[in-house]
Amino acid sequence: MTYKKKLEQLNLKKRLNAGYFFVIALMILSGIISIACFSTLYTNLNHYIHGAQTADTAVKMCRIDVNIAARNIREMALNDDSSSYAGYKETVEKLLGEVKDELLVMQDTGVVSDDLFNEYSSALTDWGNKGFDIIKQIEKGQDKDAVEDILGECTPSLNKLVSIAQKIDLLTGEQSVKAVRKTLISAFVGFVVIIVCLI
Repeated sequence: MTYKKKLEQLNLKKRLNAGYFFVIALMILSGIISIACFSTLYTNLNHYIHGAQTADTAVKMCRIDVNIAARNIREMALNDDSSSYAGYKETVEKLLGEVKDELLVMQDTGVVSDDLFNEYSSALTDWGNKGFDIIKQIEKGQDKDAVEDILGECTPSLNKLVSIAQKIDLLTGEQSVKAVRKTLISAFVGFVVIIVCLI
């Protein structure tokens, strides 16, 4: 015997109760599905935006550390007191160590493409090598050569770093916007599906 025939055989009160039970069961089911869907959407959005923000923060910290290191190298070149050189050098080494840590954080997010990451990492290594070459010149007393290298080599390398960092900033911003847009579209589709199911 089909469900429809069974309903027809029940009296009106039982038929109404069966109908209410069916509607309530559908509402509970759609509520559970919607909670599961929105929880998944929220988790994915949060994870992706967190990754984009982490990468963005990492590249900004790299820029800050490199700028401070560059300032220390410049001040070292302009300082006649050779007893302070060890402090400058130690600060630069510490800052470039922090840059390496931030690069690892950026790479772990998976937000920055391998090509862009490798370009930025390579440019940072190139700038760091030039910076340490200048420090060696200063330690040998070749201050004039060091100042020329700061202007002729170190500064263009620093400008290249800034240019690549700006590309990464744009990328992380776009990724965050895309993640929000996808989540809003998915949420809207989810609402429509739930409403259709309820109707």
